[in-house]
Amino acid sequence: MAGCSEVHAKARRRASPIRRGWLLAALLFAQAFSAVQAGDLQVAPVSLEFPAGSQAEGLWLENTGVAPLYAQLRVFRWSQAGGEEQLQPAEDLLSSPPIVSIAPGAKQYVRLVRTDGRASAQELSYRVLVDELPAPDAKPAQGLRFLLRYSIPVFVLPAGVAPRNAATGPTQADLSLVSASVEERAGQTWLTVRNQGRQRLRLRELLLVDPQGAQTALVPGLLGYVLNGGQMQWPLKVSAAAVRNGTLKARFNDDPEARNLPMAR
Repeated sequence: MAGCSEVHAKARRRASPIRRGWLLAALLFAQAFSAVQAGDLQVAPVSLEFPAGSQAEGLWLENTGVAPLYAQLRVFRWSQAGGEEQLQPAEDLLSSPPIVSIAPGAKQYVRLVRTDGRASAQELSYRVLVDELPAPDAKPAQGLRFLLRYSIPVFVLPAGVAPRNAATGPTQADLSLVSASVEERAGQTWLTVRNQGRQRLRLRELLLVDPQGAQTALVPGLLGYVLNGGQMQWPLKVSAAAVRNGTLKARFNDDPEARNLPMAR
């Protein structure tokens, strides 16, 4: 299963309602529970792009278990404001079908269909929530029942932009319209990253290089996304002074090597 930052699992009580704040946390921040790492529901790919002009793309859902599996798909518009993630039910991107039943060892193709095929000058961002459902004839269980939940980022590319998995290979991330800053609030250092470009920026493997060249890994895995026109913030376990006296580096999108994070001075 892919990294839990983009694809993760969450424990849910069978009959409990899903509240909005909990849903946002489950979609974007929750860590995978070790008890469900070998779950029967598998989803591919773990992120999806719509080339400009494409009306439909799809996901493969696979049942690797020995019993029938049921799943539900929901689509949300994904945006960022004030350093926070925002999700709203999507009306311009639909899942077909929204609920599936998959036999043991079988796969199911689910189409994601755009209802508005007009080209956009900016990238459009979505999250597809894939929930494993309890079997209709499942007996009530004591305590928690562990069901898999996947959160798949989906992007509709702007006109003139090729998919990142094109045969030509990935291009280096454009950082010309990206800026970052640090500040301390109530004893906590916060990193803020702004992205005024046309496409999202994915940051991972954040590290701090001090004036002597010594490196400290701050976030070894995925830090997160900054959507086009968006702004995000994350806490750091170092002082703002240490960041200002050194250099922050990260790997952006599919860049093979870490590069300097452009800091506002």
